[in-house]
Amino acid sequence: MNNNFYEIPNEWYGEFNDTFMNQINMSNNNANGNLTDPKTALERGNLFNNLYDPYRNYKYRELRASNRKEEILYSILAHNFVLTELNLYLDINPTDRSALNLYNKYLNDKNNLIKEYENNFGPLTLSGLNMGNNNFNWVNVWPWEGSK
Repeated sequence: MNNNFYEIPNEWYGEFNDTFMNQINMSNNNANGNLTDPKTALERGNLFNNLYDPYRNYKYRELRASNRKEEILYSILAHNFVLTELNLYLDINPTDRSALNLYNKYLNDKNNLIKEYENNFGPLTLSGLNMGNNNFNWVNVWPWEGSK
């Protein structure tokens, strides 16, 4: 079936899928260590080691936290990035159990990080705001305002 606008021949799709999908096969990636950690994935913009192609001699900038609050925020951001990468992979390979297990692991890790952040520094989002004290104190804990 070819219903794309530019009428690309079907055999081109097969060639692309065979080449690309062999490079990102999750069962091979986990076994061979072809996936990087969330922090490195965020910094370089790629979860897959075998698909990362640095630009010339460019060295990506490492994120450095100056305190525990920033460290947790960077970790949450990195986990969001990895979850997006795995989500895209699972869109193409919805039956890949190892990718789904990895997605669930990172989702659980991210939720634990959010819980730790909110316990120590206040709500990260409105959904984390505890309204039990009858005071809408969201304006006192905006996470993007930085430390005072």
